[in-house]
Amino acid sequence: MVDQETWENTVLQKLELPNGMEASNRIMRAATWMGQAEENGRCGDIIIETYGKIRAGVVVTGFHYVMHEGQTIPRMISNSKPQDVEGLKRLTEIIHSSGCLAAAQLVHCGSQSLPKLTGTDVVFGPSDMEVPQSDGEVVQVKAMTVDHVENVTQAYADAAKRSVEAGFDVIELHGAHHYGLWQFFDPTYNKRPEDDPYTGSTIEGRSKAMVDALRAVKNAVDVPIQVKVDSSSKIVTPEEVGELTKRLAEAGAYCVIFSGPKPAQNPKNVGEAYFLDDAMVIRSIARDSGLLFGLVGGIRSPETVVKLLTGDGNSTAAFDVIQLSRPLISEPALLHRWTEEAKTGKQEPARCISCNSCFGAGDRGKVKCVQFEGE
Repeated sequence: MVDQETWENTVLQKLELPNGMEASNRIMRAATWMGQAEENGRCGDIIIETYGKIRAGVVVTGFHYVMHEGQTIPRMISNSKPQDVEGLKRLTEIIHSSGCLAAAQLVHCGSQSLPKLTGTDVVFGPSDMEVPQSDGEVVQVKAMTVDHVENVTQAYADAAKRSVEAGFDVIELHGAHHYGLWQFFDPTYNKRPEDDPYTGSTIEGRSKAMVDALRAVKNAVDVPIQVKVDSSSKIVTPEEVGELTKRLAEAGAYCVIFSGPKPAQNPKNVGEAYFLDDAMVIRSIARDSGLLFGLVGGIRSPETVVKLLTGDGNSTAAFDVIQLSRPLISEPALLHRWTEEAKTGKQEPARCISCNSCFGAGDRGKVKCVQFEGE
């Protein structure tokens, strides 16, 4: 049970951004593919209606591909050309109309891109390899040249400029979930030789693509930049991510959000905040970096949100922001419900049961909660 005073002093505490802007609370809507953009990636009426219902301090939109070659899934938002700005502007306007700040998550999906969407025979990633797909097909990945990587880096900067033109308040770089920037950091994907500037043999080389993208965006726009990273992988340790996180701080990030390679687990099976242990290791390594820290992953109860924001009595363990995804698919105004219930001291957990059927609905045309549809 969380009393009203505690709720107001933690969750509803304003979040001051480096440029002086303030978010009204410490909850961010985590970037989530909604399957609602038009086939060409434009933001039309359907996706605008969905984002108009979400309530959070900062609403991070579903990922935008910065180059068409980096698209991984149908009806993904495009931020790859000037013509995209009009729809993106509608997106920020509807988010702002709810009193929320708007953040654009930018991505090149690298070896996870799909040829049937990009119109190419191969996709591009850190190294030559074959990547099996869920449908049994195998995608041939061609190693990017150094010039190609630099072009992708510039694409991040160009997409950031379009985002700011459209009215976004924050940029989030997607450095997680096996997508392009993470692939350069993860030796599973990065087999580049020692004499390559993006070599997979050193932390510096593995970090370079993500750090360079961050610096390019920082030089292109004057808005706060946050980065989402995996807290570990099969062969990447939290300690290594801690070193990456320090480099991101030096390159100009104001906040790093910790996720993981399996972002849609069921907290009933693995517990709430299932990336917490790894995130705590990273945080301990980078705690003197001046960064803000955020956490996402299976957070379902108001008590857990408060514990994460306060450190549960241990100030060195506290996070600055909490990101929620599936709970806000089921209940876009969940934060409002929790705030009203705090007045009575009888808050109920998010109604989301983590069945992931919402994403299955996306494959059929629109991500939505099917368990409570119509309520």
